[in-house]
Amino acid sequence: MNLFSYDSMLSRFLYLVGDIVTLHFLWLICSLPIVTMGASTTALYYSCMKRIRTNEGYPTRNFFKSFKENFRQSTLIWIGMLIIGFIMICDLRIGMQVSGMMGKFMIVSCSVLIIPFVLVSLYIFPVQAKFENRIRDNLKNALLMSLQNFHLSLLLVLIIGTFVCLTLFFRPFIGLMIVCGIGLLAYLTSGIFVFIFRKYIPGELDDDAERSGINREFQ
Repeated sequence: MNLFSYDSMLSRFLYLVGDIVTLHFLWLICSLPIVTMGASTTALYYSCMKRIRTNEGYPTRNFFKSFKENFRQSTLIWIGMLIIGFIMICDLRIGMQVSGMMGKFMIVSCSVLIIPFVLVSLYIFPVQAKFENRIRDNLKNALLMSLQNFHLSLLLVLIIGTFVCLTLFFRPFIGLMIVCGIGLLAYLTSGIFVFIFRKYIPGELDDDAERSGINREFQ
């Protein structure tokens, strides 16, 4: 096989790298207003999961399709999470400054609430990208899925934590983060979400395999 033919391993790897870099910068640009970060994160996961499932190489088209379709719900979810996160941080800071039982109670209650908040934060935008439901239903499903697949939730935390630690303490990694970091992180975690979501969508694996075969025929 020709090393530079479309189906060669090198060509497929280069196409994948190009898609990851493209999605990374699309996410950065569309997240600049901050308030749109939820919609851009949803679009990022939609594009990455589509790429993994069917090998479909249309990152820009998929990104803006999802960005437009999920803009309202994803933005509301993002704003709500920012508000809740801000309140929890403020409560923790106040609890640390208040002496006695009241301070301890505030710290313990906030610490307990942080766990479901983090779990929902991990899953909500991939769930929003995958399932067409009301916000309330997607939030509930995000929490349930995170608990039902808790070992994979820990793996997601480990992957994200590794990226954060490498960025903070390993300078050469900063260059990678600038070029494609968010896209790479989303692509790695999207593989886990694809595996999880297939448990709740019978027949998707066969459909994806068939579509991938059709795509390769026409390409």
